[in-house]
Amino acid sequence: MSVTVRTPRPGDGAAMARIWLSASAYYAGLDAGYFQVPPTQGLAESFEASLGTGGEDALMLVADLDGRAAGWLTARIEFPAPGAARQMVRENGWTRLLIDALLVDQAAWHQGVGTALLVAAEGWGRDRGAEVVRLDTYADSPVSVPFYERHMGYQRRSIVFQKPLR
Repeated sequence: MSVTVRTPRPGDGAAMARIWLSASAYYAGLDAGYFQVPPTQGLAESFEASLGTGGEDALMLVADLDGRAAGWLTARIEFPAPGAARQMVRENGWTRLLIDALLVDQAAWHQGVGTALLVAAEGWGRDRGAEVVRLDTYADSPVSVPFYERHMGYQRRSIVFQKPLR
């Protein structure tokens, strides 16, 4: 099977929606109290409308597996924060690549789609001066956590705590 990473083109909205719904179903199956499968009406159109709107410091990629869209990614460059020298955390002074979303259709898992997207995004960020890449994922995912840690070499750097108030 062959994976090709490319920029999205008009007409990709329907495939992006299909992949979004696949990922939504996976996460809702893990924790329906936190995740949901969104309504399909207007979803493809909303993805279609977002194509090419990010600017030069934003990235959107689609991965085709044997000619069919099987995953997509969005990312952006975040530049050093003003006053970073006075911050405790060094990272605030670095140029960072932030991965906002990486989604792969469940039918295409373990076929190199996520790897190809992430490697392409890392290269894009590196070319723009990023010193580090950062992303988050659901801590209880038996698929994404091992993918990032074992397969892609990412390390846990923080923990986000949450407590329901109602």
